[in-house]
Amino acid sequence: MTQVSLALRAPSANRVYAQAAGALALAEAHWVLGAHQGAAPVVRERVVGGMDALEVRTEDDPSSRAPTAGSASAAATARLLASLSATLGVLDVVEEAAAGSALPTAPLLRPWDLPGRLHHPADLETILRYPGKTNEQFTALLINLAAALSTRRAGLFDGTLSLLDPLCGRGTTLNRALRLGLSPVGAEIDRKDVEAYRAFLGTWLRDHRLKHTLESTRLTVHGEQLGTRLEAELAADKQTLRAGGGQRLTVLGCDTARLGQLLPAASVDALVADLPYGVQHGSRADGAWRRSPLEVLRGAAPGWRRLLRDGAGIALAVNRRTLDHAQASAVLAESGLQVLSADGAFRHRVDQSIDRDILLAVPTNHPRVEQLSALAADQENEIS
Repeated sequence: MTQVSLALRAPSANRVYAQAAGALALAEAHWVLGAHQGAAPVVRERVVGGMDALEVRTEDDPSSRAPTAGSASAAATARLLASLSATLGVLDVVEEAAAGSALPTAPLLRPWDLPGRLHHPADLETILRYPGKTNEQFTALLINLAAALSTRRAGLFDGTLSLLDPLCGRGTTLNRALRLGLSPVGAEIDRKDVEAYRAFLGTWLRDHRLKHTLESTRLTVHGEQLGTRLEAELAADKQTLRAGGGQRLTVLGCDTARLGQLLPAASVDALVADLPYGVQHGSRADGAWRRSPLEVLRGAAPGWRRLLRDGAGIALAVNRRTLDHAQASAVLAESGLQVLSADGAFRHRVDQSIDRDILLAVPTNHPRVEQLSALAADQENEIS
């Protein structure tokens, strides 16, 4: 039997993405459900009772007489739908026919009561505001996509996924990762951003009365001081913190191109980055800001590849006006990374100067590269 589920889209989805909100949600569902379930899902946009939603059809256990909310496939689909960045709620659709008619009436909607995934309040993501900050919902989308590409994708749900943001700014991605229960690592060359994040995080931890440690030390490699290392541990109670059972956070105040020298090789499951747009962001090299996103990528990609496990996933946000898809793909290929997503697969307008897209990539020797390439082909066919 066929199970029909709906993911209601949160109204805030339109705040930044405008007309692209539905298409972005559809693309995210394609990759997240497809990667987790092993095949491209049957998913489409649908309006129910005036509410925007995504409809997903899955085949239920053939031995059962009808799809049930308690089936394993339905529960797995509901959990994945609930994890999507724009989801407000998840509903089962029960199509019932009127008496004496084979045509269905208005569908009955059965809500799923799903356990909460987020470990900390939303203000961890929303309080800190600054020019160029990435939208929190878009950040969640990036993390979901990178995690879905990883062979260790289940770690997004149990807190064991190793996540790196090599261009972390003032910590938007890190804060989302903390809310998901992860222990992320970030890197940021701008000392003012690192200090601003340290001050914010310290205040937030105290205000929410979480047991924690937070310290800054010198970051050095081979006797060369690169900047500051920020280390934090946090937990709900002292016992958990003392036992080492809490969350950890590391921010390295250095050029992203130096990360290959600072972190263990093959230690990262998911890499998420908002590449410099050539508008407000940059990377420093030889004492000067280097604003070309292509040059940033060329300098950083070899070190990133060294840090990634073979089964890792990558999601990079780019500005199409300043970073060409073909050029970026070629640079990543030189470092043993294969871009999966088609040019424009996640395209949406942010403002007059930023025409944003997402590059999805994996190591060329990723164990599931063929299956993920098939998902990419399915998506490209849908776009065309």
